[in-house]
Amino acid sequence: MQGFFRKEKLLKTQRLTVYALVCGMYVLLSFMFAEFSFGPLQFRPSELLNLLAFYHPGFVLPISLGCAISNFASPFGLVDVVVGTLHTFLSLKAMTLVKKDWIAALFPALFAFIIGLEIYFLTGAKISFFVITAQIMASEFILGMISVPFYRKLFGYKKIREFFKGL
Repeated sequence: MQGFFRKEKLLKTQRLTVYALVCGMYVLLSFMFAEFSFGPLQFRPSELLNLLAFYHPGFVLPISLGCAISNFASPFGLVDVVVGTLHTFLSLKAMTLVKKDWIAALFPALFAFIIGLEIYFLTGAKISFFVITAQIMASEFILGMISVPFYRKLFGYKKIREFFKGL
């Protein structure tokens, strides 16, 4: 039991706890706003969490996992679990490669064609692929641009920066 209280163990526990909370927040927000989060027309408020991956690359997997869990409730079933999670994972991974937050916030919109293709093929929609993709792109762009000033303000606090640096 003594080894559990070593600093490294506490940091690992703290990190896993924060990751689990973020994953759970993604799922909760997706389900709370389910009528907007799933289907051919989407506006998923849980995507506001995406920019966390820019500030700390450790959030790529927890947010992607939250997306996968949420997508089990999607009308597109397991295909959305795989394809939707791929979209999120690629977007978040790309965020970790850039230096500017507003550029990072664009990646979910830039990868929106993945979701557009999925919806287009699964629904047999009478709407064109470009219309579906443009709608998803617009949604992701709006949420990304909302998240930039929020996270700038949040990470402007020294204690928040120190907390996340310690993860």
